[in-house]
Amino acid sequence: MILHVWRRAQQAKSVDSVLVATDDDRIAAFCRENEINAEMTSGDHETGTDRLAEVAGRRQADIFVNIQGDEPLIDPAAIDAVVECLKRSMSRGTGVSTAYIPECSPEQEQDDSVVHLVSTLDHHVLTFSRLPVPAGFRQTPQRTVHVGLYAFTRDALLMFAGLQRGPVEESESIELMRFLEHGRRIACVPIQPGSIGVDRPEDIARVEERLRARGTS
Repeated sequence: MILHVWRRAQQAKSVDSVLVATDDDRIAAFCRENEINAEMTSGDHETGTDRLAEVAGRRQADIFVNIQGDEPLIDPAAIDAVVECLKRSMSRGTGVSTAYIPECSPEQEQDDSVVHLVSTLDHHVLTFSRLPVPAGFRQTPQRTVHVGLYAFTRDALLMFAGLQRGPVEESESIELMRFLEHGRRIACVPIQPGSIGVDRPEDIARVEERLRARGTS
């Protein structure tokens, strides 16, 4: 799975360098065997973004992108879209961007492994939730699916690691809630569906079937 994510991240036009950050010796050994650039980090991080912030503390770059290791079907164009979204938003003082799929199936609405993103009218995040939000009180809303793909300026990433986790982040286990709970803005951009995050064991079979269909298993 890591190898697939690595290869697809390298295809993104906006990415200059790809690095696997891990606290697991087995993952680091796999990376060495497959000539994948990897860096060991502390095992005490609460989230992947905290882990990325440790790496950013030792490296210089204008933008850091957090690509989850459980997204073997991630579209390189989605990575580029999130990076471009951040670049457009930096002039407004926003240092973080993320992505969402603007379509949500009834099955996804009932699946608490799916996070929903509610956007403002100026393309920033209003909120995230594992509940199917917004509620259909007066009319049926179009719910979205948040994609675990984030781009940060270096300053925003280092700031994230220094912020205290809030009660909503703790409850929902959605790391970007940390920015919202501290009054920071997050830009967001819609992307095309297609990726399958591996959140549960049964997701592996779905990913493998998709990879076989593409001839890349």
